[in-house]
Amino acid sequence: MLKNLNNNEVMKTSKIMLFDDIHTTDGWDYLEKVISIPAEHIEVERIHDHKSLVDMRVMAGVFKEFYTHSVTSFILLSSDSDYWALISSLPEAEFLVMVEWNKCGQAIKDALEHEGIYWCSLDDFSTGKNEDLKRAVLLAELRKYLPDLLSYNGRDLVRRLYADTRIEADETEMMNFYNKYIRSITFKADNDGNLCLNLKV
Repeated sequence: MLKNLNNNEVMKTSKIMLFDDIHTTDGWDYLEKVISIPAEHIEVERIHDHKSLVDMRVMAGVFKEFYTHSVTSFILLSSDSDYWALISSLPEAEFLVMVEWNKCGQAIKDALEHEGIYWCSLDDFSTGKNEDLKRAVLLAELRKYLPDLLSYNGRDLVRRLYADTRIEADETEMMNFYNKYIRSITFKADNDGNLCLNLKV
C-alpha cells in the first residue's frame, strides 16, 4: 500500500507503529529498510498462550501519541475489527481505517460509515511493489540456514523459507528463488584458507 502512494502522500506520515504478537514473522523488521518512513516494531508478549494483548497495546500506543505527542490523525491497518473500542474512545482524533475485506465483517463497515469515518479495503491496492521486502526477508531467513546448508535439500529449503516467513507464493515463484539464490551459492575461502558459503544477492 505504501509503495503505491506518491511521495507527497508518504511524507505526510510521520511514523509507523507496528504492533505484533511476539510469535510474528521476522519479516516486519525489514519494513523500514524498504520505505522512507520511520517504523517502530512493538512485539507484544503473551500472558497466556490463547490470549493476545496486541489490541490493548495498540490502544495504549494511540492514546500516548494523542495525549503526549499531540498526534491527532491516525491510519489504522488491521485484519480484524477489534479497533472499534479505540475509535469510539477517542472521538477527538481523526481516523482512516484500512481493512482486509474478507476478514472484516459488515457490521464494523456499517458502523464506520454511520459515524462518518472513512475506510477502505487494503485489497484495493496493488501488491506488486512488495518484491524488495519479500526478497530481503527471504534472504535474511536463508542466511540463518547457511551454517547447516548441506544437510538440506535445496528445493525443500526454499519451501521452508517461505513457510517460516509466512510469504505466500506459488511453486513457480519459489523455484525462481531457488534457481536465482540457492543454486548460485558458492564456497569462498579467506586469506587464511577458511571456507564459508557465499550468497550472491
